[in-house]
Amino acid sequence: MLKVFIVFISLVTLANGMNSVVPINKLYSDSFNKCSETAISTYDDTNCLEKELELKDKELNKAYKKAMYQVQDFRKDDLKKIQREWIKYRDLKCDFYYHKESGSGGLSDVSECKLEETIQRTIELEYIF
Repeated sequence: MLKVFIVFISLVTLANGMNSVVPINKLYSDSFNKCSETAISTYDDTNCLEKELELKDKELNKAYKKAMYQVQDFRKDDLKKIQREWIKYRDLKCDFYYHKESGSGGLSDVSECKLEETIQRTIELEYIF
Protein backbone atom coordinates (compact mmCIF):
# COMPACT_ATOMS: atom_id res chain seq x y z
CA MET A 1 0.00 0.00 0.00
CA LEU A 2 0.93 3.62 0.30
CA LYS A 3 4.46 4.21 1.48
CA VAL A 4 4.97 7.21 3.71
CA PHE A 5 8.42 8.64 3.86
CA ILE A 6 9.41 9.63 7.39
CA VAL A 7 11.69 12.34 6.07
CA PHE A 8 8.82 13.86 4.16
CA ILE A 9 6.45 13.67 7.10
CA SER A 10 8.87 15.63 9.25
CA LEU A 11 9.34 18.18 6.50
CA VAL A 12 10.85 21.31 7.93
CA THR A 13 10.30 24.64 6.24
CA LEU A 14 11.22 28.22 6.96
CA ALA A 15 8.30 30.36 8.03
CA ASN A 16 8.85 33.97 8.97
CA GLY A 17 12.49 33.26 9.70
CA MET A 18 11.70 30.45 12.13
CA ASN A 19 11.71 26.70 11.61
CA SER A 20 8.34 25.03 11.80
CA VAL A 21 7.35 21.42 11.32
CA VAL A 22 4.31 20.72 9.16
CA PRO A 23 2.01 18.35 11.07
CA ILE A 24 1.17 15.13 9.25
CA ASN A 25 -2.57 15.77 9.53
CA LYS A 26 -2.08 18.85 7.35
CA LEU A 27 -0.33 17.01 4.53
CA TYR A 28 -3.21 14.85 3.28
CA SER A 29 -6.96 15.39 3.11
CA ASP A 30 -9.39 13.38 5.23
CA SER A 31 -10.90 11.91 2.07
CA PHE A 32 -7.46 10.67 1.01
CA ASN A 33 -6.81 9.11 4.40
CA LYS A 34 -10.16 7.30 4.25
CA CYS A 35 -9.59 6.22 0.66
CA SER A 36 -6.13 4.82 1.33
CA GLU A 37 -7.35 2.99 4.45
CA THR A 38 -9.95 1.12 2.41
CA ALA A 39 -7.78 0.52 -0.68
CA ILE A 40 -7.33 -3.19 -1.26
CA SER A 41 -5.43 -3.20 -4.53
CA THR A 42 -2.72 -1.26 -6.30
CA TYR A 43 -5.41 0.09 -8.60
CA ASP A 44 -7.38 1.42 -5.60
CA ASP A 45 -4.23 2.91 -4.10
CA THR A 46 -3.31 4.65 -7.35
CA ASN A 47 -6.87 5.97 -7.67
CA CYS A 48 -6.65 7.47 -4.15
CA LEU A 49 -3.30 9.06 -4.99
CA GLU A 50 -4.59 10.54 -8.26
CA LYS A 51 -7.63 12.11 -6.57
CA GLU A 52 -5.44 13.60 -3.85
CA LEU A 53 -2.99 14.88 -6.45
CA GLU A 54 -5.84 16.74 -8.19
CA LEU A 55 -6.75 18.37 -4.88
CA LYS A 56 -3.15 19.21 -3.99
CA ASP A 57 -2.52 20.57 -7.47
CA LYS A 58 -5.33 23.07 -6.89
CA GLU A 59 -3.71 24.06 -3.59
CA LEU A 60 -0.38 24.46 -5.39
CA ASN A 61 -1.99 26.74 -7.97
CA LYS A 62 -3.50 28.88 -5.20
CA ALA A 63 -0.12 29.17 -3.47
CA TYR A 64 1.54 30.05 -6.77
CA LYS A 65 -1.04 32.76 -7.55
CA LYS A 66 -0.58 34.19 -4.06
CA ALA A 67 3.18 34.21 -4.52
CA MET A 68 2.83 35.90 -7.92
CA TYR A 69 0.63 38.56 -6.34
CA GLN A 70 3.10 39.20 -3.52
CA VAL A 71 6.40 39.08 -5.40
CA GLN A 72 7.90 42.30 -6.74
CA ASP A 73 6.93 43.06 -10.33
CA PHE A 74 10.49 42.70 -11.58
CA ARG A 75 10.59 39.15 -10.19
CA LYS A 76 7.31 37.82 -11.61
CA ASP A 77 8.92 36.50 -14.80
CA ASP A 78 11.59 34.73 -12.72
CA LEU A 79 9.00 33.07 -10.50
CA LYS A 80 7.00 31.99 -13.55
CA LYS A 81 10.12 30.47 -15.11
CA ILE A 82 11.06 28.71 -11.86
CA GLN A 83 7.58 27.22 -11.54
CA ARG A 84 7.59 25.93 -15.11
CA GLU A 85 11.02 24.35 -14.60
CA TRP A 86 9.87 22.85 -11.30
CA ILE A 87 6.94 21.15 -13.07
CA LYS A 88 9.33 19.69 -15.65
CA TYR A 89 11.65 18.53 -12.87
CA ARG A 90 8.81 16.93 -10.87
CA ASP A 91 7.46 15.09 -13.87
CA LEU A 92 10.88 13.83 -15.00
CA LYS A 93 11.84 12.76 -11.49
CA CYS A 94 8.58 10.96 -10.80
CA ASP A 95 8.20 9.39 -14.23
CA PHE A 96 11.51 7.66 -13.56
CA TYR A 97 9.66 5.40 -11.11
CA TYR A 98 7.64 3.77 -13.87
CA HIS A 99 8.93 1.39 -16.49
CA LYS A 100 6.90 -1.02 -18.62
CA GLU A 101 8.43 -3.83 -16.58
CA SER A 102 7.47 -2.31 -13.22
CA GLY A 103 3.78 -3.09 -13.61
CA SER A 104 0.94 -1.30 -11.86
CA GLY A 105 3.05 -0.74 -8.75
CA GLY A 106 5.21 1.60 -10.79
CA LEU A 107 2.16 3.72 -11.64
CA SER A 108 1.38 3.98 -7.95
CA ASP A 109 4.97 5.04 -7.26
CA VAL A 110 4.74 7.77 -9.92
CA SER A 111 1.52 9.12 -8.42
CA GLU A 112 2.91 9.01 -4.91
CA CYS A 113 6.05 10.86 -5.98
CA LYS A 114 4.06 13.57 -7.78
CA LEU A 115 1.80 13.97 -4.76
CA GLU A 116 4.70 14.35 -2.35
CA GLU A 117 6.60 16.74 -4.62
CA THR A 118 3.46 18.84 -5.13
CA ILE A 119 2.80 19.10 -1.40
CA GLN A 120 6.41 20.06 -0.76
CA ARG A 121 6.36 22.74 -3.47
CA THR A 122 3.11 24.16 -2.13
CA ILE A 123 4.66 24.49 1.31
CA GLU A 124 7.70 26.19 -0.20
CA LEU A 125 5.55 28.74 -2.04
CA GLU A 126 3.37 29.38 1.01
CA TYR A 127 6.31 30.08 3.27
CA ILE A 128 8.44 32.10 0.86
CA PHE A 129 5.97 34.96 1.09
